[in-house]
Order: sequence, then C-alpha cells, then structure tokens
Amino acid sequence: SSGINAEWPLRPGTLMELQTGIHSERIDHHEDTVLSVDFNDKEQLCISGDDVGVIAVWNPSDFTCIRKFTAGSDPINAVTFNLRKTKSIYISSGPLIYEYDLRNMDNPVASILDLHEDEVNQIATDDKGQYLISCDDEGYVCCIDVSRQPFKCVSKYQVHENICSSVQWVPGRTAEVVSGGMDCKIKHRDLYKYHPLKTITEPTVQEGIHIYNPPFVNSIATHWKSRYMTAAFNSGRVGLWRLGSRKIGYVFVRDLPEHQNGAGCATMINPNIVITGGNDSFINMSYLEVPEESRETNGTETAANHKDSVISRLFHGKKINWLSGGNFESDKQFSIFVADESQTITKYLYR
Repeated sequence: SSGINAEWPLRPGTLMELQTGIHSERIDHHEDTVLSVDFNDKEQLCISGDDVGVIAVWNPSDFTCIRKFTAGSDPINAVTFNLRKTKSIYISSGPLIYEYDLRNMDNPVASILDLHEDEVNQIATDDKGQYLISCDDEGYVCCIDVSRQPFKCVSKYQVHENICSSVQWVPGRTAEVVSGGMDCKIKHRDLYKYHPLKTITEPTVQEGIHIYNPPFVNSIATHWKSRYMTAAFNSGRVGLWRLGSRKIGYVFVRDLPEHQNGAGCATMINPNIVITGGNDSFINMSYLEVPEESRETNGTETAANHKDSVISRLFHGKKINWLSGGNFESDKQFSIFVADESQTITKYLYR
C-alpha cells in the first residue's frame, strides 16, 4: 500500500484542530511573528519566542500566559527546555544564549556572551541535561557545559562552509552530534574530533541542470529514544536515516512525503512519529512502523525492512516557522504546536 491516507478520520488516530487563528486567551502572548516554540510534556508547559525578542511561557491547556518578558531586541530563533533540569529553559537571542529558571524569570541565571559572533540558529540539550549544543550563521557548532556556573565551552568547530541551520544530539552516543547547513551537507561528528565521522551530501545539480531550489538543510530532527534521524531540505525533500554501528554511522532508509515549496522544519515528537512543516503551508505527519528486526547490508538499510508509514497531511494555511509537540495530559494523545508567519500559535490534538 502507499501508506497515504488523506481522508478523515486519520489513522492511526484523529487529528483535530482545537485552536486556530487569534484567540482571546493567547492574543497578548506575542505581537510579532513567532519564530520558535517548545513543549515540555513533563511540566506541561510551552515556551515561545518571536521576531522582536519577546519570550512567553504559557499553559498549553488553556493558553494562559504564565510569564512574558523581553530578552533583547534580536529575534528569538531558538528556545528549548532542559530534559533533566525541568525548571531550566534556554533561549538564543542573536549571538547570545541565556538560561532562565522558570521559578524566577526576572533575570537570566547565566548567559553566554562571547561564544558566537553571529546569529545562533538552534540550541539543544542532551538527554542528561548536562550539555547544550548550538549552531550559528558562520557554520560553527559549539558544545557548552551547562551543569556548572559559569558555563564552560567544551568544543567549538566550524563544521559547515557557511550557515549552519540545525544541530541535534545523536541519541545514545555521548559527544556525537549531527548538523545541517546551507552547504547542502549533513555532518555527523564527534565533538572532540576535528574530522567528521560521516558527511552526507545532497546533489546540487541534476543531469547538468542547476536545481531551482538548492537542497539546503533547513532542519534536522532526532529523538533520544529513537535511532532515526530526519532531515528537511529546501528542495522540499524529507529524508529518513537510521543509526547503525559506530563504523557505519547513519544510513539512508527512505524518503518521507515531500513538500512542494521547501521543507522548513522537522521534529520527532516521540520515537515513531515524524512531523514536518513546509513553505507550502502543509504539515505532514509520518508514523514509522518499525520492524521487529532490521539489518544493515554494506552500509545501507533496505526500505523493504520497513512497513509503509501511515501519513497524515494537513493544510495549515500559513508558512510554517517551527513545530513542537509531545504527550498532552495523557499517554494516549499528543499535541502539535505550530509557529507560523503570524503572531499566534496553533495547537492540534492527535489521539
């Protein structure tokens, strides 16, 4: 079967729109375009950042704003919770990175002022909550020890030839990260080694013709309980890789449903569900039915080892800036939070 189900209700559950557009309970959270959003299913809290430096912490159940403050005049490109220190949040504002304590957000707990010289595009903490990685417009990937004060830079390398748009931890591999950039490359590397463990390069020419939408790597997604990695490309392609042995690294599995006008962001809200958002205003959801056994042969993993994904496709109506999600109020349902070109955030419930 094709694995594509465009009709409602959607399998393996139903995707229902709970809130959309401007709502009285959340109209005051942001007054400009929302660029970033993150959801903490343990604390049942959301944080979001906008184009003029405003951070909002809010309740995803009723959209009540718990706290709103300004971190500066630069855009808030990235926000994230600490997976272990659940009261700690991190934000990037221009080239700066701040840590805030949810119990007292009057002033940042710590700040990193001189690590990046250009705009930070993404930040992520490891599954132990000890380290934070970041990437910037100059192609640098940095690792910071956030378990001590003051913060300590563990490593800093220029990994990409120009803008590094996304970086994530490799699950289960201490000190290994994957990053993607405007050089159309995905780099898998050990933070303590100069040369990458593996480089995945997307072709920029097809049959001698220059591609109209170059395959810049816009977003990379991993999940700390999954061996899969998803990458969203500016060409619209969405690829799926699986982590093999240390010698093999990530091996290509198959393509997921593409976007017609660039795939802007990707997230894995649990080990088996990939969600992507595109410039075409669509949200694609892929349910990865992982086989009981999968094998690697000569550094490749065949698609025949995997059942088809169950795919849902939702027209959101606006270009997607960022996605987040996770279990919402129970293990039987999860929510997707969508930041788009507007000043509001849309919440979808899947159950």
